[in-house]
Amino acid sequence: MKKSILTLALFTTVSTTFAATQDTTPSVFTAGINESATATQSRWVKEFSGDKEATSIAKKQFVEKFVAQYQALFQQYKKVNQAQFVAFEEQQLNDTIQAHRDASVKQAHVRFGVLNKNKDDKISLKEFQDVGVRSFENFDKNQDGIVNAEDAKLETKKSTMHGGAMFKMAVSIPVATDVNSFIEQHGQGKDYVTLAQFLTEREKQFVDTDTNHDWGLSEDEYVTEFTQRYDENASQAKARLNVFYNDRFTAIAHGKLEISQKDVKHFAESLFKYWDKNKNGKIELGE
Repeated sequence: MKKSILTLALFTTVSTTFAATQDTTPSVFTAGINESATATQSRWVKEFSGDKEATSIAKKQFVEKFVAQYQALFQQYKKVNQAQFVAFEEQQLNDTIQAHRDASVKQAHVRFGVLNKNKDDKISLKEFQDVGVRSFENFDKNQDGIVNAEDAKLETKKSTMHGGAMFKMAVSIPVATDVNSFIEQHGQGKDYVTLAQFLTEREKQFVDTDTNHDWGLSEDEYVTEFTQRYDENASQAKARLNVFYNDRFTAIAHGKLEISQKDVKHFAESLFKYWDKNKNGKIELGE
C-alpha cells in the first residue's frame, strides 16, 4: 500500500488544534506539520518531485502525486466517507510510526554505549553531564556561559533538522538544532539559558530516569525513559493528526458525506493554486 505524504512526513510537532504553519497558512493547505510556510513549500516541491535537489514542481505532477496517495483507498472503495478516509490516513501513520519507533529504540541502545565512556554498563551523572556541557558549549558561541540572542547572531550554519532530516516530522523527540530552538526548549520562558540552569535541568532528568536510585543509569533505564518519551510524543501527535485528517476530509468533501477520486483531484488543484504564489503554473522555492 502506498504511503500518504502526510504520513511520510512523519518525523519530532494542525482547523484548530493543529496550529497552522508558523505564519498564516490555513491548516488544510499544510502537510499536517507545525512548520513555516517556507518549509511546507519545500516539502511539496521535494517530496512530490522525488528529488531533494528540486526547486520547483509543475501542476500536473503535483496533482498526480497528491491523488496517488489515495489510490489504495479508492481501490477498496469507489466512494469514501469520513470515517474510512480518517482510518486510511491513521493506518499509514501508525505503520510509519512503528517503523520509526523501532529504529529510534535501536539508536537509543547505541547512544547508551557512546555515553558510557568507561564501559561499566552504567552512565554516571558525570558522564551524563559531560555530554550536557558539550551540548551547551555548541550553542554558546561566544563562550560566556549564557546562550542568548548574541549567540544567535554569531551562528553561521542554517537551521537544520536533527540527524540531517530534510523535513520536520510529526513524531519525534524534540532536539535543539540551533541557538533559537535551544533557548525555546530550555529557557523556561526566558530569552536565555545559563549553563547552571541547563545542567540543573539535566540532573533532574537523570534522577527521574534512575529508577533504582543507585546514581547510575543502566541501559534498560536509559532506553525505557527514551521509549516512554517517544510514546508520549506519538500519542499527542496522533491526536493532533486525527483533527487534521478530519479537517482535510471536510475540505475535500465540500459538504458531501462521501468523496471520490475526482473530489481529491479538485482539492489537489486548490492546494496547488494556493502554493503557486506567482501564478506561473509551478510551485517554486522562495516564491
